[in-house]
Amino acid sequence: MWNRILFVPTRRYRNAVQRNRAKRIGRESYRNHKERVECGHDLIWILYPGHDTYGERSGQFLSLCRRAGILES
Repeated sequence: MWNRILFVPTRRYRNAVQRNRAKRIGRESYRNHKERVECGHDLIWILYPGHDTYGERSGQFLSLCRRAGILES
């Protein structure tokens, strides 16, 4: 079993380059932490501009997974 994940950038991004960069950072963050996330979930990640560094997105992802109770210890 595996997780399905969807990245949805809002229209507030100025152009396609910024939207695609935000999605790439989100995918990389998930890829590096997917072994810690319980299997069998559908994850939707809505991306807002302003926090587009890997460190910030990675921290947000882990925090949200912890709050949702799907992060394995």
